Amino acid sequence: MKPVNLPHSASAADYDRMVGKILQPEDIHALNTVSDATATNGLFLFFALVLTVIEAVLLYLLLKTDIWPMIPVLLHLLVCAVTASVTYAQYKRGMDVQHLALMTIVTFTAGIFGTVGALLGFFVMVLFKSRAQAFSEWYESIFPTDHYSTPETIYDRIVEGIDENPSRYEVMPFSDVMRLGSENQKRRALAKMTSRFSPRFAPAFKIALGDKNNTIRVQAATAIAKVEREFGSKRERIELARAKEPRNHFLTLALAKFYDDYAFTGILDPELEQLNRERAVNTYKAYLQQDPNSEEAWTAIGRLMFRNRQWEEAADWFRHALDRGWNSDTMVLWYFECLFRLGQFRELRRALLEYGRSIINKDELPADVRNAVSMWMQVA
Repeated sequence: MKPVNLPHSASAADYDRMVGKILQPEDIHALNTVSDATATNGLFLFFALVLTVIEAVLLYLLLKTDIWPMIPVLLHLLVCAVTASVTYAQYKRGMDVQHLALMTIVTFTAGIFGTVGALLGFFVMVLFKSRAQAFSEWYESIFPTDHYSTPETIYDRIVEGIDENPSRYEVMPFSDVMRLGSENQKRRALAKMTSRFSPRFAPAFKIALGDKNNTIRVQAATAIAKVEREFGSKRERIELARAKEPRNHFLTLALAKFYDDYAFTGILDPELEQLNRERAVNTYKAYLQQDPNSEEAWTAIGRLMFRNRQWEEAADWFRHALDRGWNSDTMVLWYFECLFRLGQFRELRRALLEYGRSIINKDELPADVRNAVSMWMQVA
């Protein structure tokens, strides 16, 4: 199987698909196809060339000399017996012997002509396989898989009437549903949050655990237990994929992101979440050994240190990254936060003068962030 690689900007869903593709069962057609370079191919070529020479000599002795005809015949039978013994021995070892077996049979019945025919058939097979199309590719060319974009999917659902609704409605956050919704709405929200769990749903789950309705509390507790089970299942799948492709460094990043997602949910066991934070940092660092220039991994490690209240270590980590020339908005803002928490206001003013202007000029950043940085720059 070819290694599956993803760009650095891949989402969690992309990593899930990658892991699924690595762990999917082997194609039965590819599994039953003999490789061009099996261990017995070299043995077959050796025996084919030797038998060609021997059978040619035996044919010459039979037709061109006065030797007793039974001698070449007996030698022919002896050669075929040796070839059959070698073929059987390779078969008992679990090796592929289709070419050896075919050559043994045709050599026994047709002599040198059978050996040459088997050798020619082998070369034709190798030539054909080098140009042949894999079954999966052939099947995909006949029955292509349609990939629809999100706008196309939405349009089709509207046209088919699946998303038709005669009344006007608005989207309500899950947290508001847990506070203000009816029992039926809360149950439906919990079911949807469980089936498509994201760490962002943790506040809503916490609200549901404190609901006055016993049914909602039980459903929320059951959902959290299911999330914990799925956590172990997903981690096992990523570890299995890493075992199958140990050199695929994208799987190391996928595992780090997985631990990162479950590091601060607030609904898992506290010891498990603390362990996830440590695992996430260690796995990100392992990934940096494979890709030292990954700005994403550098930022994630510093962020985890900050959220774990390791502000001094996080500040040193971000400062080292900034000294290397990485000054993304996310990294700069986390660095500002570290210095503020540590009370290092002189260093914060220096950092604001150096990096603050690039923040306040970014219209895509939230206005309150830009205003806060602008205010600090005025007093720096």
